[in-house]
Amino acid sequence: MKKVVLVIITICLSVSSIYSQKAKVQTAWNFYKDPYNQYDKAKEAIDEAVVNEQTATMAKTWYYKGLIYTELYGSEKYKSLCNNCLFVAYEAFSKAIQLDPQNEWIDDINSIRIPFIIKAIFDEGVKSYQAKDYKSALNSFEKVMVMSPSDTAVVLNSAYSAERAGEKEKAIKFYEQLVSYKFDDTNIYLSLADIYKTNKQSEKALATIRAGRNISPGNLVLMLTEINILLAEGRSKDAVGAMDEAISKDPTNTSLYLALGSTYDNLAHPSDSTIKATIKPEQVADYTSKAESTYKNGLQVEPNDFNLNYFLGAMYFNQAVDMFGKANSLKSNADYEKAKIKFDLKFKDSEPYLEKALETNPNKTPEDKETYKSTLVSLKQLYLRTGENDKFKKVDDLLK
Repeated sequence: MKKVVLVIITICLSVSSIYSQKAKVQTAWNFYKDPYNQYDKAKEAIDEAVVNEQTATMAKTWYYKGLIYTELYGSEKYKSLCNNCLFVAYEAFSKAIQLDPQNEWIDDINSIRIPFIIKAIFDEGVKSYQAKDYKSALNSFEKVMVMSPSDTAVVLNSAYSAERAGEKEKAIKFYEQLVSYKFDDTNIYLSLADIYKTNKQSEKALATIRAGRNISPGNLVLMLTEINILLAEGRSKDAVGAMDEAISKDPTNTSLYLALGSTYDNLAHPSDSTIKATIKPEQVADYTSKAESTYKNGLQVEPNDFNLNYFLGAMYFNQAVDMFGKANSLKSNADYEKAKIKFDLKFKDSEPYLEKALETNPNKTPEDKETYKSTLVSLKQLYLRTGENDKFKKVDDLLK
């Protein structure tokens, strides 16, 4: 009989314990709701309930925790009682769904509670970003991504924040995610390509820009970036087609004619001795002809472009110097005189363009000044050959 009494007493104590823990959940709710709104006491009660094995498996417990922690976030009086109040609330609501996907608060959680948390944390990220606190902004946006992983606006903001916070690997991850979505924003392709270029990953940079061009085939900025990458990698032949396409999109951009013309000129006269040894005379003639026509096409757009004038004049001048050097190796006077007529004409071809380059050079930047000096040196040699003494004296004085 004593044993039976003991069992009955044990059962009673157990039931009493369960009732006590469930009472904690109700206590938390009572402190939470109007008119009490004593969120500190509500938090204390619900924190006990979520760690107790009798109430930790109840969806209601976690739903109440989500409500209480959401209110803690918005309360000036009580918000210091928790860190990351909103994200803790999100985790609590998620736990309620996990425990009972059909719980009676499911619509409230999905349509009101979680959307509110997502917006609030996103807005915190925006404020931090605007304040240039990029690490805090990234922290906020990453939390939002946990809750809304397919939201491209969140991924985009995460990418920008990560890049500005110096978190390059994270920035690459987020930008690549956007590229995989075929996101239609030129800036993400430019930003990702720039990171790759900084990392000396030119092939990845090029692939990124080309992915962007698949989305926006006519985008001139992407075209120019592709051209610059190709030129920086010494892939002049590949760059030619891209520049032709860019000119068709922006036919008044003289910089494109300058870039294309100088590329053809470099292809005709490569600095690499190995490549120079393999290039055929007809290829040299073809590239030179294309360089000449490209410069002239640019000058039709803007006759006073000093760079185009200088490059075309310098090309003619260098051709004349080359012709003069070859003529000097001729043994026949008659052959030399025939060659002289040709190189004198070529020197003369360069004169109006070099003079225009000298006249229109703004002479402001270090590059301008260097070009100005080179033009004077070329004109001095030219006038010496042509016997134009007054012009020779003028440029000689300018050089002095």
